Order: sequence, then C-alpha cells, then structure tokens
Amino acid sequence: MKFISLLLLFFAVSLCSSCYYLSNINEDPVPTFTAIKGIKYTEVRRSFQNGLSFNEQGFQLEPEWNIYFNADDSVRIFSPEKKQYMTYRIFHSHKALFQFAREWFRVKHVSKDSIVLQVMALESRVVKEDRSTIYMKLYSDEYIKNVLKIDAAKLKSPSSEDSLFIKYRAIQANSNLDSAFAARNPVVLNSKSRITRVEKIKPALDPYLGHVNRSEEYLYPEYRINIDKAYQNFQYSFSVVVDHNGKMHFKNFLVAVEPEFLETKTKVAKGIIDIYLRNTLAIQPGNTLGFPHSSLINLYVIGKK
Repeated sequence: MKFISLLLLFFAVSLCSSCYYLSNINEDPVPTFTAIKGIKYTEVRRSFQNGLSFNEQGFQLEPEWNIYFNADDSVRIFSPEKKQYMTYRIFHSHKALFQFAREWFRVKHVSKDSIVLQVMALESRVVKEDRSTIYMKLYSDEYIKNVLKIDAAKLKSPSSEDSLFIKYRAIQANSNLDSAFAARNPVVLNSKSRITRVEKIKPALDPYLGHVNRSEEYLYPEYRINIDKAYQNFQYSFSVVVDHNGKMHFKNFLVAVEPEFLETKTKVAKGIIDIYLRNTLAIQPGNTLGFPHSSLINLYVIGKK
C-alpha cells in the first residue's frame, strides 16, 4: 500500500512538472518578423551551448546562412550552389517555436541589427531541451558594414577557445589512435605511381536544401582507389586511421564479414595497405585549424591483374 501511494505521488509530481513545462512554452509569444521584413542578415557565429563551434568528434558548426524574412510565414535563404535566394515556408508550433528548412527554432533575440536563434530538437512534436544545444547569431549586413566596419569573414572565424580545444584534441588523438577525430581538412591522397589512381568521393547535392551537406565530406571522407597490375583481382572496402605522420592503420571493414573469414580478410586488407597503398600513395594527414591529427577515412580499393 505504501509503495502504491509513493508511485501515485511520483506520477502526480511528473504530471505537474510536465504541465508547468508546457504552459511555460505556450506562454512565450508567437515570434513575429514584421519589424525586420526585407532586412538581409549574415550568420556570423554558430556554436554549442558551451560556446564552442567544435565537438569531440570534430564536427564543426559553421555560420553559413544569408537570410531575410519577406513575411511572417516565409523566409528566403541564399543557396551558394544555385547562386540565388530560395523561399521556405515558416510553420509555427508551441507558440514560441517555428520551423523552416527542416529545422525547428526558438527566437532568443530579434532586432534590426541582430538575430539569435536556438536550434530546437523535437521528437513526436515534444521539445527535447537537453538536445537543443545549438545557437545561431546573425548580424544585419548594414550593421556589419556601418557599425562594426569589419569583413563578415573575420566574424565567422573560429574563436581562440575553438583553437585551444582543437589543440587539446589533437594531442589526445596523436597519442592514442582510438581518440582519432574527423579532420576539418581531411586526409589528402595522391598517387605517385602509374598503377594507382585515386578519386575522392564527393557528397551528393541535397535536392530540398539546394546545397551540398559539406560536413559529410570531412566527417566521413571516402576515397576510391584503383590498382592496376595487382597480384590478383580483388575488391575491398575498409576504414583506416591516418595518423599525424601520414601512416595508415587498418580499422575495420565497411561491410559485414563472416567471423570465420575475418582473420584471413584482415590480413589481406593489411597487406594491401602495406604493399600497395603505402608504396604508391603520397599521404598527407588531416588537420583542423592547422593542427595535424589522426583521423578516420573510408577506402574502396579495387585491384585488377
């Protein structure tokens, strides 16, 4: 009986907390952009809640939007690939939240000089505050030009805190390969032999957003390597860690391998690295903010006799 009473009390407290949380969201005013209609803004900073623009895995939040609101229900975002502004509908929810370009936002500040947005994480239309940790700061083009009087590119540069963080992560990655992280400037592979051809695989254009997801190119760098005059025909796909000295270390296969064949295939893959790749490729390690460090890349290797 005592257990049931405690259980009921727990649910009552949880329900009250949820009601309080939802009522607080619904008390926030519906965002309006009438006062800034037609003003062009440039994003100058995108960061996590801790103020950094990089995370442990090497993912970088980059300020890349140029936008203006042409109504309370639509916004225009510039597409570098299409060289034009593209229109996106704005959808409202929970009063304080709104959505466009596949993302949910909460307005933290809006004025003719600047906008601060919090990128919101929702699951089944429920706000996940613990995952809503990204913030975007935008300045109006007029404010940058006439008040700050600075090139927007300088405002977008990583901060000194970003640089210190990456330096620390590079030290970790270079002392322990298991701490490798994605290099903002990925590994560069160039053939130094007639028998080897290298192609870096580019990510595809996102048809909805109208631009390439550039983070895929450095978070998951992929390379197709063709080897002529190999000892036999073969085709392997595997990942390697390239250390800060440019040396490859086998990591794992990209497709499942039956347990009974794993040891044999691993020896073959390591042999391909030692015999062909290290001898026929010029390997430049990846780096982030000028710090070389160990990073993971994916290889699709095709050998022909």
